[in-house]
Amino acid sequence: MHRIEVKKGQQVLTDLEAGNCAYIVESGKISVEDRVSSQSSYTVNPGEMFGEYGVIEDAHHYSTAIALEDSLLVVVTQSEIEEKSAAADPMISLFLNFFMDRCHSLTVRNFGTDEQVKKFTSRRKRRETKSQANRTEIVQQFQIKEELQRALENDEFVLHYQPIISLRGGFTAGFEGLIRWQHPERGLLSPFHFIDIAEKTNMIVPIGEWVFQEACKKVGDFNKRAANSRSPEIFVSINVSAIQFGVPGMVECFKEIAKKTKVDVSKIQLEITESILMEDADSAKKMLHELKDFGFQLILDDFGTGYSSLSYLHQFPIDKLKIDRSFTNAMLNDQSSLEIVRA
Repeated sequence: MHRIEVKKGQQVLTDLEAGNCAYIVESGKISVEDRVSSQSSYTVNPGEMFGEYGVIEDAHHYSTAIALEDSLLVVVTQSEIEEKSAAADPMISLFLNFFMDRCHSLTVRNFGTDEQVKKFTSRRKRRETKSQANRTEIVQQFQIKEELQRALENDEFVLHYQPIISLRGGFTAGFEGLIRWQHPERGLLSPFHFIDIAEKTNMIVPIGEWVFQEACKKVGDFNKRAANSRSPEIFVSINVSAIQFGVPGMVECFKEIAKKTKVDVSKIQLEITESILMEDADSAKKMLHELKDFGFQLILDDFGTGYSSLSYLHQFPIDKLKIDRSFTNAMLNDQSSLEIVRA
């Protein structure tokens, strides 16, 4: 996507222009004359869009557009629409694919040359083949997303707490919160059955917030028991998805939950993966420093499986590294693995 500025009276698109993009009005007003719409002329205001989403290659727009005032437009290309459609919520993906196909059909029916029709027909067959292959998966994703939403509403998720033992003292130092789904029909489900789809549909965000809130509530109970038995203080560790890190306001959300539950944030450890550091290092650094300054402990999970190096990690406020099991499993038989774990 990119932005363009147009002056009052400037023509934005014509019938002679290649029709491979859409325009979102960010500011200003655009007058559109449409040769195929039931409404032949209309005004497009901020937050609305115009243009053809998915017309065939080498086809022309069937609309003309002129700026009624100085305007700022966001240009979205056909390839960007297809890319975002593939990564979107299942319902949105189905809608975009349907709408783009209708745009193709409309262009071919009204303005396509024989060669363009031939190209479109070939492309449509390829899309239909791919669509058939993905249709069952998309429907399943949509159904499971609805189930996940209901699961949150009906308190079907539970956290199981796996103890973390101190090898030096032999005592329970903390717990890792592991989510399970108490499905009303399928029984207790591990994350294997739903986390991937939760991430694909962005349901991982509200689910992740629920996990964080439950951990904040539970860590107080653990430490009351520890104090009564004169045991060391307990921490609770939870995993934070890379998708959660991409949501604006994630840090503030965690802060608000922490304040609401009155948790001692130094007893909460947030486990992140190397992908969070690599995808947008500057943004990750800022967010991690905010979390660290608030008092959370930050753990880098599965260290050694990705791209991070010790020289790179000093840029981030990481408190602990969790060595990937591929090293710990082999350390008794492989000297290099043993040295890595020992270091």
